[in-house]
Amino acid sequence: MSQFVRKIILFALPILFFVFFVEYIARQIPNDYSYKNEYLSKNAENIEILVLGSSHSFYGINPDHFTLNAFNASHVSQSLNYDYFIFEKFKNNFSNMKVLVLPISYFTLFSRLEDGIEDWRVKNYSIYYACEYHSSLKYKTEILNTKPMEIGKQVVKYLWSNGKTKNITVSKLGFGLNFSNQEQSDLIATGISAAKRHTKKKLNKLDGNLELINKLITDSSKMDIKVFLFTPPALSSYIENLNTQQLSVMQTNISNIVKKHSNVEYHSFLQDDRFVKGDFKDADHLNGIGAKKLTKIIDRMINNKKEWVAMGLSNKNT
Repeated sequence: MSQFVRKIILFALPILFFVFFVEYIARQIPNDYSYKNEYLSKNAENIEILVLGSSHSFYGINPDHFTLNAFNASHVSQSLNYDYFIFEKFKNNFSNMKVLVLPISYFTLFSRLEDGIEDWRVKNYSIYYACEYHSSLKYKTEILNTKPMEIGKQVVKYLWSNGKTKNITVSKLGFGLNFSNQEQSDLIATGISAAKRHTKKKLNKLDGNLELINKLITDSSKMDIKVFLFTPPALSSYIENLNTQQLSVMQTNISNIVKKHSNVEYHSFLQDDRFVKGDFKDADHLNGIGAKKLTKIIDRMINNKKEWVAMGLSNKNT
């Protein structure tokens, strides 16, 4: 081995050690994904209502307001392939689950997390849920998905606090707390920008996502689990800027799914006038007040279905 190669190795080793050290410490910091994976691992058998989906359910469905014991396993930008992954990973432990609640938003049938601007979140499923969808290091490391200064600050803060620092933004039952306050974003501007962001030029993910929904519903049916699909409420600034063709395709396909499966119910709250401006954080996300309202409405719908109630309610109080 030449002296030059030795020097290169000696130079590289400390850098590699530092990189591995930062990666290791960053993974020790508790976050929403590691918390939910651990909760599901320990408590899946106690869950009677499981909520999946994207930010519309993460911030819009508060398990505290269900009659049955519920948990919110949604995440920001979580697409159907990860909804299915989470359900499949823990399904053998869902021995008491009665209802699966899943949002069908304007964009749900046409999107995958990997193809969006928040594809960096894929690493959270690889690292903290042990999801094997991807082999690329891009989707398996913290250090390749976080700005150097940011990850550096997180690691230093965690070490300085003797491991007490947490990056958890959810309640005990998985509800996203960051939108719970009543401080609102610009309800006009956010409606326009969100509608533009959620409108897809190509609807090429449709068939794959429809297959995932049908598999999720079929698997649920085999376990005597009912599926409650819903389209979340939004303000007019969002609704008026939606592409009518994309919306129509979504509604038609969901209607076909409901006809195909006997264990499914679907409700659209998109233009529900029970939701007012004060219920929203921005044009398409509910705040804490709106989340409580929507959860209680869905809870009443579930309880009013005689064949669903017959499955047995727990003694949990609202």
